[in-house]
Amino acid sequence: MGIIYAIIILILTAIILILSLSLIFLLKKNTYISDKEKEFIVFAIDMYCEHFETLKLTTKEQHLKLVKELEKIKLKHFKNEKNEQAQ
Repeated sequence: MGIIYAIIILILTAIILILSLSLIFLLKKNTYISDKEKEFIVFAIDMYCEHFETLKLTTKEQHLKLVKELEKIKLKHFKNEKNEQAQ
């Protein structure tokens, strides 16, 4: 009977270890961004999109590609009430 309890304890310990490691992996993979940081990133994206000509960093074609990708990123990762109201 003692062997059965030892096996059960080892199995439960292994399960807890696996779940703990997967939780650590998921926490490292995901990053929390505060609302203030999100607003700043969206602001920076909007400023680049509006004022690229004065910055003179890219050509018109490159700018259009960048704006398209930045808008995708903004809609995918930074959905908020302002973005939803604008649509």
